[in-house]
Amino acid sequence: MRAGALKYKLTLLEPQRTTDRMGAEAVQYIETSTVWAERVNTAGNRSEEVGEHFAAYGARFNIRDAHRVAENWRVRQLGGYLYTVVAIVPNLDRGYKTLICDRVNE
Repeated sequence: MRAGALKYKLTLLEPQRTTDRMGAEAVQYIETSTVWAERVNTAGNRSEEVGEHFAAYGARFNIRDAHRVAENWRVRQLGGYLYTVVAIVPNLDRGYKTLICDRVNE
């Protein structure tokens, strides 16, 4: 992995599930660390759900394989968008993981 390509900062957010006294489950995202990443590509398209059009954006980031991250975590690009990690593709020979992310529409 080339160190000069790591020019984006990502904050890794781990989901924490809590249950209230009525049994309802809530998800809070706790910051675990901030890492340097390489943005491999971005993509955008439009999806249609129940007759409404929604913009769907995605991105792929390479981070070092030493960082702990899992599917369904979220990453916040510093000065950018919030993404959900959909899949992780390990590349152990080169020492990184590729995070395949979808943008969170909040």
